[in-house]
Amino acid sequence: MNVYDFDGTIYNGDTNKDLIKFAFKKYPKLVWKSLMSARKLKKEYEHNLVEFERVKEEMLSFIFKINNYPQFINEFVDNHMKNIKPWYMSKRTENDVILSASYDLWISQFAKRLGVKVVIATKTDSNGKIVGRNCKGEEKVRRLSEILPGVKVKSSYGDSECDKPVLELAETAFVVEGNKLKAYFKGYKFKNKK
Repeated sequence: MNVYDFDGTIYNGDTNKDLIKFAFKKYPKLVWKSLMSARKLKKEYEHNLVEFERVKEEMLSFIFKINNYPQFINEFVDNHMKNIKPWYMSKRTENDVILSASYDLWISQFAKRLGVKVVIATKTDSNGKIVGRNCKGEEKVRRLSEILPGVKVKSSYGDSECDKPVLELAETAFVVEGNKLKAYFKGYKFKNKK
């Protein structure tokens, strides 16, 4: 089984930022209000007063205020399928797993269009509250073993330092820098620290 991070790995860019830009063109007031609230919360997060999940919820809260937001998400995904990197299109298999800190709400839609059946991403309820933890770093490994107990990871692909726990699970692991795949090894110096 092959495991892939999504943003920056098989997707050229960051879906969170792209979704905010896409929404801002249609719903500027909603997006602006969410971003300003998130900015205030970020200061509280920096002083350990709130969890990161709360900041992320606020930043993306505009989505859940859009009438028929699932349709909006589908429009966003259709519009951004062109951002899937060509190297992934040539490697993908039906047994791939996508592991992402981005919301399942849109990652599952990208995966559906790619024919990927297993998606492990940050879950939310219908009001935009994160269910559990943000699916990042060690949480990805925990969720992978919870959903697919005893799974053997043949190869793993990631683009940032926070992908290390998943990269270290695999028989072979690759760091994706742009469109280049580089063999991962312990002590690898990531360009992307996030």
